[in-house]
Amino acid sequence: MQILKNKTKISAITFVLVLTFSAILAALPNVTAHEPAWEIPTWTYVSVSPNPIGVGQEALIAFWINAIPPTAEGATGDRWTFWVDVTKPDGTKQTLGPFKSDPVGGSYTLYTFTDVGTHTVTARMDEHKVTGLPLPKDKNINTIRGAAYVNDTYLGSTSDPVSVTVQQEPIQPYQETPLPTQFWTRPISGINRNWAEIAGNWLGGAAQTNGPTTNYGYGAAPESAHIMWTTPYWAGGLMDSRFGDLAYYTGMSYEDFHDFSSLLILNGKVYYNIVNQPRAGWNCLNLYTGEIEYFHNTTGPATDVTSTGNFDQSGGLPVGKLSFAQIYDYESPNQHGGLPYLWSVDGPTPNTWMMFDGFSGNYICSIANVSSSGTAVYGKDGSILRYRINNGRLTVWNTSRAIWYEPSWSSNEYWMWRPDYNTTYDGNNGFSLNVSVPDVQGSIREIREGEFMIGGVSGQNDDRGVEQGHLWCLSLKPGEEGTLLWNITFTPPKSTASDPSIVNAGGISGPTVDSYDGVFLFEERLTRQRWGYSLETGQKLWGPTEPEDQWMFYGMNDVIYQGKLFSFYYGGMLTAYDIKTGDIVWKYSAGTLGFETPYSGAELDLGGVADGKLYFYSTEHSATTPLWRGQYIRCINASDGEELWKIHNWAGRNFAVSDGYIVTLNHYDMQLYCYGKGPSATTVTGPDTVIPLGTSVMIKGTVTDQTPSSEAKGTPAIADEYQPAWMEYLYMQRPRPTDAKGVTVKLTAIDPNGNYQDIGEAVTDIDGNFGKMWQPPVPGEYHITATFEGSESYWSSHATTYFGVAEAPSAATPIEPEPTTPAPTTTEPTTPEPTTPEPTTPEPTEPEPTEPAEAPFITTEIAILAVVAVACVIGVVSFWKLRKRK
Repeated sequence: MQILKNKTKISAITFVLVLTFSAILAALPNVTAHEPAWEIPTWTYVSVSPNPIGVGQEALIAFWINAIPPTAEGATGDRWTFWVDVTKPDGTKQTLGPFKSDPVGGSYTLYTFTDVGTHTVTARMDEHKVTGLPLPKDKNINTIRGAAYVNDTYLGSTSDPVSVTVQQEPIQPYQETPLPTQFWTRPISGINRNWAEIAGNWLGGAAQTNGPTTNYGYGAAPESAHIMWTTPYWAGGLMDSRFGDLAYYTGMSYEDFHDFSSLLILNGKVYYNIVNQPRAGWNCLNLYTGEIEYFHNTTGPATDVTSTGNFDQSGGLPVGKLSFAQIYDYESPNQHGGLPYLWSVDGPTPNTWMMFDGFSGNYICSIANVSSSGTAVYGKDGSILRYRINNGRLTVWNTSRAIWYEPSWSSNEYWMWRPDYNTTYDGNNGFSLNVSVPDVQGSIREIREGEFMIGGVSGQNDDRGVEQGHLWCLSLKPGEEGTLLWNITFTPPKSTASDPSIVNAGGISGPTVDSYDGVFLFEERLTRQRWGYSLETGQKLWGPTEPEDQWMFYGMNDVIYQGKLFSFYYGGMLTAYDIKTGDIVWKYSAGTLGFETPYSGAELDLGGVADGKLYFYSTEHSATTPLWRGQYIRCINASDGEELWKIHNWAGRNFAVSDGYIVTLNHYDMQLYCYGKGPSATTVTGPDTVIPLGTSVMIKGTVTDQTPSSEAKGTPAIADEYQPAWMEYLYMQRPRPTDAKGVTVKLTAIDPNGNYQDIGEAVTDIDGNFGKMWQPPVPGEYHITATFEGSESYWSSHATTYFGVAEAPSAATPIEPEPTTPAPTTTEPTTPEPTTPEPTTPEPTEPEPTEPAEAPFITTEIAILAVVAVACVIGVVSFWKLRKRK
């Protein structure tokens, strides 16, 4: 049974698996040889899914019988033959087939219904006489499984009809989960199939080659210098004042002191060898937190402790140093799905590889007698392959074949992947292909598994004469492996050196083959020029180009991606050529480092290519101490050369890109750094008390970084363009930026009537705070939401709060008091108008004594009581008025 890969056909796979499992449960009856031969009746069954289905949609038609082919053993033995009849609403019939069954007696086909109405589907099995053919390896007709049934006949049969309703409205597929906007980690639920586009692993080596692109990372990749975490790798940075500005040893001088070619990321776990002294094993870190999940210890003394070659070695891991990783996607009628593994090419004996479980790190098995020579390729199923042409034979050595192979076919006849623990397999059984090929010369230049292989020789063109180069192409199509498809000749570019064999770095290098764009390329270090040729005709398309920077003499490094040839190295210039025309699309300059370096520009090494971006770092073959300042990781947009971000980092010799993160070693402080988008947290608050209508309210809150590192957790979230300086402040003791800006927060409200209110936006300050004044329009309860929609540095977050608005009290109407009897008062004596008195003789009298008057005191007390009474009346009236308004 061929397993389908198309997402739209996964339901077909699932259904067939159910059939397969069910059929396996029905074992063959135990019978002996018999005469005469039997005629065995059969029952055929058919199913259509989905039913009903929309017109123009593809359905799965599955069919099987009640019996498995008695002699079926994996790929050998008998198979049933099926036909499918589809009767359309107008009565016309369409016959599909023939179809060969799988080893357990079933099969399927995909069919598109084009007419609205009721269809009828039936399946038929042809009568079949058992022959036992083809025979398994090393068996004869009498020793095969089910030999007693040979010459018996399984009678044909027809299924009951199935009515299929085809409607105008399409059946809706499963609703895909949107791509994440918030922080996520592995494992990724199998429900979220579309998330595959953002997921990636870094398995190392040939696994990071995708067509013409090397150092290729799958899935998402960061567009910000935001740092998730750091963790110490070894002693690093400055020592102490006795040594001035000198730093600890970085291990970059000839010795592979920090062997970061083994940096691997598999299923959210980071693996790297501990090769600093004393060498001991390898670590497994959590990709999202940087925490050590486990340490894998190796045993035995360090190796290579004496002088070897021209340099004294400081020792290596004795056994089990990690080399690369693998995800083996094993598919058969009995097993389905990927298996993660870690590999070491440093086994206990020469040419022995060790395989470890990619989840726990536990040892599983080994392969001895490994045929590791040849061109390294990862197969489409994840198998680790080595292609080689030698003595007229094309061979492919395959790790999966070496483990799966069993000479007796004792378990693999049922297509099961079962590596035996603590077993050492013989690698001589690992050849999955060994075919003769025409007499072709030269080396392998490109491999496209299952399609073709291109190889050839470069030829010669200098003052000594011209020798034609040629490229050939061999088929890798199943059943046609090794067939010559084409052979072209070409005249290589003329070398500047009259005799390149006696000139250092003289001669033309190439060809580099890019079948995806239909070109092959040459370059010459002496002149720093390039040429492009047609892979179809062998004729020159363009070149020579203008000479690149003179430092490019030390290496014209390049990578091919998205139809462009990117040239870089010691010249400090990244040049993007249109690979078909040789025209310069854009240039990017890394700039100079002033007095820090003798080079005209910062050297550029390729770390990785992923998600439309190029990642470069600057390093040096044998760096002095103190290390030069101004070495950066740089993220460049592959389409236009825009620098998206850069940050100080003297990186190691390898990047790893996975799940939107970059992990690398920074030699400035000898720490592992993980760059990528981190989680955020938003808070929001409003007034704690009810406010009167017509009053403005202050809504405020914070947006903070919630990455797991102690340096960053809880610090302000900062805008993308300020991330490099801000991260250097948090992690590298650099000055705190004074001009950094925060992030934008969107504020909304749901008012008491359920209406949406757009409050507006606020931008956090350098301390992570935001605030915004707003006047609620109606009284009642408000639900406020503050949303940070995320950036290239942070995932989104939000928070909510509530507050209330009361009706504002209106001005009270004055109340006139009722008339009251005035209190008695004492009349003051008045002075009469002066008159001219008549002259009299006054009589002497005694004045009458008087008591002090109390009337003024009584009058004041009564007045106070009256005022209090009036106030009470006004208060009561106002209370009832307000109550009536509510």
